[in-house]
Amino acid sequence: MKLKAPKEDHELPLMTTNSCRSQSPIVDKEDQPKRGFLQRWRYGWKVTLSLASAACVVVLAFNLGFLSWAAARHRVHDDQGVLYEGKCDHVRHLSTGIHLLINILGTILLGASNFCMQCLCAPTRRDIDKAHAKGNWLDVGVPSIRNLLYVSRSRSFMWIVLVLSSFPLHLVYNSAIFSTTAGYSYTIFAGPNPIGKSGPPNITTSGLSDEVQANLRRFYNDARDGSNEYELMDGTECINAYATTYQTKYGDVLLIPPADNDTNQYAVVDGQSVFDPSSYTSSPAPSGDPFQWLCPPAPNASCSSYVPSLQSQADQGNWIVHVDSGDYHADSCLVRKVPELCKLQYSLALTIAVIVANVIKGVIMLYMAITAAEPPMLTTGDAVASFLHQPDSITLRKCLVTEKEFQLKNSDPLHGRPYEPLAYSAKPKRWCSAVSRSRWWIISLIWAHCAFGFIFLLIVTVVSDGGAAWDAEFGAISAQAIIRAGDWPTSVVGNTIIANIPQLIFSGLYFSFNGILTSMTSAAEWSRFSLSRRGLRVSWNPQGSQRSSYFLSLPYRYAIPLMSCSALLHWLISQSFFLVGIDAYRVGGGRTPENDVMTCGYTPRAIISGIGVGIFMFICLIAVGCKKLASGMTVAGSCTFAIGAACHPMFNPNIRESKVLDPPEGIEFMPLKWGAVPVDGPVGHCAFSEKSVEMPQQGNLYQ
Repeated sequence: MKLKAPKEDHELPLMTTNSCRSQSPIVDKEDQPKRGFLQRWRYGWKVTLSLASAACVVVLAFNLGFLSWAAARHRVHDDQGVLYEGKCDHVRHLSTGIHLLINILGTILLGASNFCMQCLCAPTRRDIDKAHAKGNWLDVGVPSIRNLLYVSRSRSFMWIVLVLSSFPLHLVYNSAIFSTTAGYSYTIFAGPNPIGKSGPPNITTSGLSDEVQANLRRFYNDARDGSNEYELMDGTECINAYATTYQTKYGDVLLIPPADNDTNQYAVVDGQSVFDPSSYTSSPAPSGDPFQWLCPPAPNASCSSYVPSLQSQADQGNWIVHVDSGDYHADSCLVRKVPELCKLQYSLALTIAVIVANVIKGVIMLYMAITAAEPPMLTTGDAVASFLHQPDSITLRKCLVTEKEFQLKNSDPLHGRPYEPLAYSAKPKRWCSAVSRSRWWIISLIWAHCAFGFIFLLIVTVVSDGGAAWDAEFGAISAQAIIRAGDWPTSVVGNTIIANIPQLIFSGLYFSFNGILTSMTSAAEWSRFSLSRRGLRVSWNPQGSQRSSYFLSLPYRYAIPLMSCSALLHWLISQSFFLVGIDAYRVGGGRTPENDVMTCGYTPRAIISGIGVGIFMFICLIAVGCKKLASGMTVAGSCTFAIGAACHPMFNPNIRESKVLDPPEGIEFMPLKWGAVPVDGPVGHCAFSEKSVEMPQQGNLYQ
């Protein structure tokens, strides 16, 4: 079809988008070579959308199945249900396995949701035409909030709902199932080994309460009678067993003097209550330590820092316990074993919140999969195919205008006056030029604020406790690494949300990171079109020389390392900040709920490791951005104006009143190359073409 040029000399040769061929969003279905339904479905974006919907339904079925099973078999009290109670090691292993499964399900659900969000904010050809008619441009191939202003209200609404429904998954899904530790109070006695003794114990400590005396007599009598609740340990084993923040395995302990000590008297050395993190606020370390009776006199550091020297003393037979009531030389100890009552629990409220978010996502995804008819432009190749099939006259005479220049002139109607011819620069730009400076500044500032914020917290930790918290292993509860603010929330829900805020922050950084990397790799692939002929990478039913799009929107050599680093960083964050729940038990085994602890813990080593991985990722992003593109081809980025301007292979800018010809039928299915197309006149023109093109010459003018 040939169109007449406008009569006015000052106007551009106008070719309205409505007049060119038909109104297919990307490429008209009737113009495509015929394929079977299964072949088209195999490559379609709708199959990915359907798979995302199916994945969402599978995760929902799992979540509903778990809630039904848990509610039927485990009574809920104060919003919490106990799934298992027993040995702490078994609870820890169960928790690790379940949270691994939760992370897999959460990743699947969020991945499906993110793909649907990308489909919702990706423009159709109709959206692009409307925006161009108003002098605005849209983004293609990258997640874009600006597109929401131009897509339909229903799509914008569904996008916002999907974003909001992701918050429960980031903040509470990982903590809907959590573990609590049983912490026992205990009393420390001193005296000879009662095994084989006869008669009552000779108690020398005066002023003891009836309860403490009864407890000592019960300890003596049970041990004397050979109860299997007692275990004899040497000095080193005893120190290792009791140098812990929360005692879960052992109760009262009897310090036994060396064999050459012939005393037959028993004394109460000290008592240790369940550790209260707030004691570190009112009593500086080590007076607030959870095993302060092991500390040497007048220590100037936390008790945990003295454990190695205490172990060495015990190995040499010189272990002495120093307390206010006196010094006790101990060679071994007799300990009372207590039942391990660690729990694996679930929160009914958090589980329901996750299921509600899951249902919302499932409904939207199924609705999209069933009703979506007009394919969105998910890749740059989709946009090129559409503009070649149905050229956009608004983008004429702008073949060398870059995305950044369009951004600078975005305040003017871009179709109002023609751009002047531009001189071609053969110097390749760097990958980072595909990303706006504002996006670079935003991600850099957020990344730096997070890193410096965490480093500041670590410095405060070192100053406040002398660095003892650095000894804690990843994810381990340490007295020096438990948040102990006086007005800190004590509910499961409140602490869960606080503990997972770093996960939410990193997720936002990840999507920004992924968007920048996607833009740069897309620009790199774009620049190679000027060096060799290749097919377009499209998201729907590739034909001829066209190629299917990447499943992860990134080349696998970038996607796999990015996902690996992301998974590692998510795990490090989970080990850096975590929920701490303690069920307190008194001496003898009775519950003392008023002493329960529900707060958050942190691990400085994991935080530093996470910061290190984050800095490594950012350095890698900068290094990738410093790479040079393959050619001096105009950087279009994700800008639909710049992409459309490169899709006029039949245009001659030297003829003011020219007839604009449509490209050949099916050009979008052929191997394409970008370059200077043959024209008569002093001003050249660059475009994608299936025919022979030349490399633009340095300094020559093109329009």
